[in-house]
Amino acid sequence: PSDGIAYPGSHLHFEIYPPYRTKDKLKFLAGTELGAGVFINDSLPEEKAAELRAVKVEL
Repeated sequence: PSDGIAYPGSHLHFEIYPPYRTKDKLKFLAGTELGAGVFINDSLPEEKAAELRAVKVEL
């Protein structure tokens, strides 16, 4: 709240959405990656799920 009254608690929520780039484009670490210490993988969950389902495992 920004009305000047003190409140006992608050809630902060933010989401970071990575830019989707083509597979052959060179990628550089950006501010979100450097700040969080993680690398963002530019891929769709549906694509990776299909790749995992296609893996043949021999036991």
